[in-house]
Amino acid sequence: MNMRKNAGRTLAMGAMAASLLLLGTGAAHAATGTLEFSGNGERTLTNPKDGDCYKLAKSSPSGSRGYKTITNHTNKKVTWYTTDNCQGDGSAVEPGKTSEASGTWWPFVSIRYVKIG
Repeated sequence: MNMRKNAGRTLAMGAMAASLLLLGTGAAHAATGTLEFSGNGERTLTNPKDGDCYKLAKSSPSGSRGYKTITNHTNKKVTWYTTDNCQGDGSAVEPGKTSEASGTWWPFVSIRYVKIG
């Protein structure tokens, strides 16, 4: 009788663990909404993945040619960078907020990369 109880418990615990794994993936790993970039053209990222670093612009001899502003219409904080691969100091943009790279040094100081979360 004890073996039956243990087998039933083991089966129930396994089913519970499997359902938690399935529920833990998916939407929790993406921001919901859009990021809008302006200056040097327009660009939009929709539902970007949490934790990913997105390259927005190439560097050039005359400056970074990135974007001037970012508006965060997602449910996650994002950080923008003027340096390669989301390295160094970044500037955070909370959901519903807009940030400007530079009012005086743009396009030399511009948004080149963005990281979600």
